[in-house]
Amino acid sequence: MGKCPVCGKGKLYKSYLKVADNCAACGQNFKAADTGDGPVVFVILIAGFITCAGLMVSLLVYSWPILFLLGVWPLFAVVLCLVLMPMLKGLLIASQLKNKVRD
Repeated sequence: MGKCPVCGKGKLYKSYLKVADNCAACGQNFKAADTGDGPVVFVILIAGFITCAGLMVSLLVYSWPILFLLGVWPLFAVVLCLVLMPMLKGLLIASQLKNKVRD
C-alpha cells in the first residue's frame, strides 16, 4: 500500500513507481532492493487473465456488441495494470528485504 515494508509508517515510493532511497521513519535503505521486470510479468499475467475472462463472459453469456467490448475491456485492462503495479512492486521489494537479498 505504499508504506515501508519494515516499519509500516514511512513511504516506499517518491512518486508513482519511483522507490525512495530510504524510509523517513525507520531509515531502511531501499537502494539494494531491485525488482527489475518481475512485477511487470505478474501484472501482465493477472490483468490478462481477468480481462480475457471478463471479455469472454460478456461476449458469450451477455452478448454485448463487439464495439462496446472493444471500448470497455482494453480500458479496464489499463486501469487494472495501473492499480496492480505499485502493489506488486511493493510486495516484491518487501520479499527482497525480508529474505535479505543483495546484489
